This record gives sequence, C-alpha cells and structure tokens, in this order.
Amino acid sequence: MLNEKRLTQIEVSLTPKQAVLLWLRQEFRGKTTEEYDRWLIVRPVTAVPRIRVERQVVGAIQAAMKGQDPVRIQKAARRANMETDFLILLVFRTNSVVQSESRSGWLRIGSVFLRVATASSQSEDVSDDLVGGQLREAATELFSIEVAVERIQARYFAGDCILSKDVKESLDQSTMFFRYFVAALDKDLEESGHPELVIDSVEFRSVVDDEASKKVLYICDLAKSEMLQNFGRGEAARAILKPYILGSQ
Repeated sequence: MLNEKRLTQIEVSLTPKQAVLLWLRQEFRGKTTEEYDRWLIVRPVTAVPRIRVERQVVGAIQAAMKGQDPVRIQKAARRANMETDFLILLVFRTNSVVQSESRSGWLRIGSVFLRVATASSQSEDVSDDLVGGQLREAATELFSIEVAVERIQARYFAGDCILSKDVKESLDQSTMFFRYFVAALDKDLEESGHPELVIDSVEFRSVVDDEASKKVLYICDLAKSEMLQNFGRGEAARAILKPYILGSQ
C-alpha cells in the first residue's frame, strides 16, 4: 500500500522526460517488439503509453500550477503533452528506422561478402570499385545508424537504451560482424600494397559522423511531424517532411 502510494506521488510529479524514462524502464526495456505488442494488447486502451504517460504529465502540471490562471495551466499542459508525445514517438520511430536499416544492412553485408569471397577464390584483387563504393557505402550506412541511436539516446533519454531487445540485438550483431570484416579486409589491403583503399580511416569516420547527423535529424523530424499531426497542426507537420519528399534532405 505504501509503495503504491509512493509510486502515485512520483508519477504525478514527473516531467515529460522523466515520465517517458519511467515508462521505458518499467514496461518497454528488455522486451522484443513482439513481446511488447503482446504485453500491451491484453491491457486496456488507457494503458497505451501515449495515453497513460501523457495523462501523468498533464496531471503533474495541473497539480504544480494549482490556483494559477487556468489559461496558463492549459498552455503549460499542452506544451508538456506535446513534448511527451514527441519523446514516445521518437522511441517508436527510432526502433522502426533501425529495424529497417539493420535488415538492409545484412543484405548489403551478404552481397559485399559474397563478392569479396568470389574474388579471393579466383585469386583476384578486390576491386577499387568494390572497396571505394559498395563496401564503404554499406559500412557508412550501418555504422552511422549506430552512432545516430547513441546521439538520440544521449540527447533525449539521459543515455538510456530506447531500442527493443530484438532491434538492439540485430543492430549489435550486424555492426559487430561488419566491424570485424572491415578490420580484416583493411589488414589485407595494407599487406597487399593498397593502403589507399583502407576503409576505417579518419576520413571514413568523418563521413560516418556526417551521415549520423542526417539520420538523427531525419528520425527526429519523423517523430515531430507525427506529433504535430496528432495535435491538429497538419500544415506544420507536412512542412517538416516536405524536404524529404522532394529529396532536398
């Protein structure tokens, strides 16, 4: 009884970030995507995070501003509600993008690995086109999404992991495998007299860093656009996505 009362007191005093972190730690973390969906589907609609967590945050605002101008309370509650919605959507959009890119990453790894293996079996040098093009592109895409996730987690979630168990495992496995693959290939390139083709260089890490920044912006824009749409600001929501639709981002 005392623990339940204390938990209730904590929940009605949370900021949007604190409320979302509490949801992540208590309900989301450690579950696969399927496990979380199954866990959620047997619960009432009010248990959906975008309903329950936002209600907690709005309640906290109303309690903290009790006795103040109702208009100010309403505006503060709406701002907090929008921030909470954005953070929850950011968790889901990050998982969605990472899941998609991890899958395509495995396909890229398989394609590049097959070409390298074929060249090696025929005693052919790995072509400049393969190393400078396909392999670097695949490595950039895979490593940049890893960096992007780390940045989102650090910026918005106090460094807490926001990936579901299966999405995190898939990303970790693909990046670990590709990292070993790239290191081995770089060693072979140096020993065969082609140091100019080495992938894991200062220049490559700079490219990964730039690509990660673009991915962070893209994922955040997805979440922000959806949040604005949910709050009746359709025009602003469409304006955020317009550059991506037109291909200028």
